[in-house]
Amino acid sequence: MASPSTKKLGRPIKHNEQARDALIQAARHKFTKKPYDKVSIRELSDAAGVNSALIKYYFGNKQGLYKAMILEVTGQVMSNIKTHLTGNDFTSISDVFRSFTKVMACSPEFPLLMLKEVILNQGVCREFFLEQIGSTHLKVIDAVYSYFASKGLVKEGVDPVLFRISLMGLMIYPWYMRELMLKMEGIEYDESFLESLIQHNTMLMTSGLFNMDERH
Repeated sequence: MASPSTKKLGRPIKHNEQARDALIQAARHKFTKKPYDKVSIRELSDAAGVNSALIKYYFGNKQGLYKAMILEVTGQVMSNIKTHLTGNDFTSISDVFRSFTKVMACSPEFPLLMLKEVILNQGVCREFFLEQIGSTHLKVIDAVYSYFASKGLVKEGVDPVLFRISLMGLMIYPWYMRELMLKMEGIEYDESFLESLIQHNTMLMTSGLFNMDERH
């Protein structure tokens, strides 16, 4: 009979993907609230309501879970945008803002995590983060430009890289300001405010970078 130290962790009999998803959600909450090194494996497993051994089973270690969480959140919005592009059902740049906002509303602290990782270099997976953004996510944002430009909706002479910077700035920067807006202006990022923000950003993009007939 194998001793506890030599027994291998078998495939979980119960919960399977539910357990994995619960760990992703726990990581999403914990890592955006606290520094990486202040979040323990026990804390993550307790928050997910699963055995801590499942972190090793599904992700290898804490860093693997952290990376999976990053891909989960950023992948959601990019997947939504890809769906629009593939289905050719864009009606306005507001679709892009709405897709991003829907994901961020579920994890509003995530842009701060991205800020710490990419800009301030205070995280543990900066190179991984940059690789994922550069190799996958920026291509999706650039495809947004290509989509509207191919339909003749982008003004002549608009630089694709500057278009990307403007679009990403309008999508991400308001989330950096969320806590300050609440404290200084009493503004909560509820459904009503976020819809107003989507319409405002749509107006800015279409007025400055699009032909007038795209503004709707």
